[in-house]
Parts: sequence; C-alpha cells; structure tokens
Amino acid sequence: MDRAEPVHMARDVSRVTDMTARERLGFTLRTIVSYVLYYAGVLHLLQRIVLRHKAVVLMYHRVLTPDQRRQTASQAGLVVEDGTFARQLDLLKRRFAVLTLDQFEERLARRQPFDKPCCLITFDDGWVDNFNNALPVLRAYGLPAVIFLPVNFIGRRRLFTREALTHLLVRAVKVSRLEPSRRGPLGAHLATLGLERVLEIADEDPLDAVRAALQAHRYANGPAFEALVSALSAELGVRETELSELDTFIDWTQVDRMSQQGVTFGGHGAEHHVLTQVSTDVVQSEVASSKDVLDTRLTTPVRAFAYPGGGWNADIAETVKASGYRLAFTIESGPVSCDDNPFALRRVNIHEGMTGSTPMFMARLTGLF
Repeated sequence: MDRAEPVHMARDVSRVTDMTARERLGFTLRTIVSYVLYYAGVLHLLQRIVLRHKAVVLMYHRVLTPDQRRQTASQAGLVVEDGTFARQLDLLKRRFAVLTLDQFEERLARRQPFDKPCCLITFDDGWVDNFNNALPVLRAYGLPAVIFLPVNFIGRRRLFTREALTHLLVRAVKVSRLEPSRRGPLGAHLATLGLERVLEIADEDPLDAVRAALQAHRYANGPAFEALVSALSAELGVRETELSELDTFIDWTQVDRMSQQGVTFGGHGAEHHVLTQVSTDVVQSEVASSKDVLDTRLTTPVRAFAYPGGGWNADIAETVKASGYRLAFTIESGPVSCDDNPFALRRVNIHEGMTGSTPMFMARLTGLF
C-alpha cells in the first residue's frame, strides 16, 4: 500500500458542479469504486496484472494553479492542478520506471517487453504553463517528459481557435450587457454557428457557462470557427494577442531551457489541424513542416509525433513515417506493448476531473475507468 493520502472522496464528488445529474451520478459511482478498490489494495494488484510487460503513456496538456484553472478558456479535460500533478509524479516515481523517450523507443525497436511497470510522461501543445508550472515539478522529482509542439504557435502569442473564441464570447456577453445596441450585430455573428444564445448568459462571470456552451463542439476549430474568431475580433475591436497570456504557448528560448533539463520535444503539426479533417496536401505540409522546423531549432532530429486532436488513419500514419518520424502517438486509451504498431501508440489522458485523487489516478492508469 502506498503512503496514506487523506480521504478526499467527498471533496472530489462535490467539485463536479458542471456535470448533468446523470454524469454526476456516474462520476460519483466511479469515485466510490476507485476509493474502495484503492484502500483494499485491489488497484495495486490490478496494476501488476494489467501492466505486466507493458508501459502506460500518460497524456497531459496543462498544469495550472487553482486560480489559473478558474481563468483559463481551456476545457476541463485538458487541465490538472499543480498540486495534483505533484502527487501524481510522486506516485509514478515510486511505483513505475519513468522512461525517457530514447528508452521507450529502444524497447519498441527491439520488441523487448517492459520488464517492470513502466511509463512515459507526455504533454501535448507546449502551453506556457508547461514551462512555468510543470517543469519545476518534473525537476523536483528528477523525471523526464516529452512535449509535442505545434510549431506555428511557439513564441507567437497565438491562441488555439477554441481558447480564442471562448475569450471573445466572454467579452461579447459583457459588451452586450453594457451596450444593448450591440447585441444584434454580435448575435448575427454568433448565429453562423448557432451560438447566439450565449448572449443570454446571466452569470456575473460568464466564463464557465461559455466553456459549457462550447462543449457540444468537440474540436471547435476549422474554417467556420476561425472566421467567427476573426469577425468577433473585428466587431469587439480586440486583437488575438490581447485576449490572454495564460492561454498562450512557450517560446523557443524556453524550449532550449527545457531541453537542457530533461525534456524532449516532438512534432504536433504546424497549425494544429486535425489531420483527418484536412486535405492530403495539408496533411503532408503539416507533418513535413513540423519536422523541418523542429529539426532546425533543436540540437537532435525529432523522432516522435502526436496526432493533433487524435485524428489519424493508416494513410496519415504512413505520411508521418515517410517524413522521418519513428513513433507516433494517438489519443486512444490503453497500455503499450513492445510489439505494438509504433505509429498507433495509445495513451491515457490525465485531467483533474478523472484523476484528481490518487485512487482515481490509479484507476485511470489500470484502465478501470
């Protein structure tokens, strides 16, 4: 049994206020089961059985303080809090062999089974908090990580379309309250994507409600969403670079500093396009330009790629392979065996809602939930 953790089950359940009644019931049941199995020692047994001769690849995105978490435009499924991240690394260091990308790749290349529970820590996107919040914790525990970068966002203070649109919608709500005459033009822009009801949000701080309204759009990107961002930016008189510093990405100086402190980098496209939603020419450009930029910027050629938004198929995987990558990661959940397809590697998504406590984290790693 691991070192005892205070029982936070009631706290974990109470935090899921943004769920429907049905979702909340399901979450509550999963939480109870996780705690019971954890303190009965069953999850530790499951870890040994399920991960025997396998590795688990953890997929993180953002590590935020509680205050930052309340301010971000990112969806909840991308975020863990800094204290949670520290607890998770503590467990990983004690119960797993945390591999470097070189060590992980070597096992796959040799088809050598993982002789003990192993894991690989990965981050998608290269958010600025990876440098500010995640790196100090990684260094404190002496653990390596891999970060997949969408190169056209690095150092440019750009936001992803979803985050930019979220911040703009919050501003639109506030402006429509202060200046009712502008509600019509704003609503006309929002109607292009069926979002005009956002202007009816009555919350004093509309951010949570806006994030909830966008949950119906899995990706919230592509030409229609980009056009709406441009239209709202013009209507509200605000530039994208003025929307949020919190929701931007690291720069190349930070990439260099992280490279010197145990962090490896991989490709994640250029414009972060979901590759199954664009033409073959765009796929080839996204993959090739990603590798070209990273190979120019970094001291060693990049070898790993993560499919943006998890969008991949056999043809896309072949394009990634032909561009010189040796590994590619999906967002499909599950452990990795040494003889798996190196261009269809599974990962386990880690976020605060499903892994905010050690029992829930263990249940997630073993594939229970």
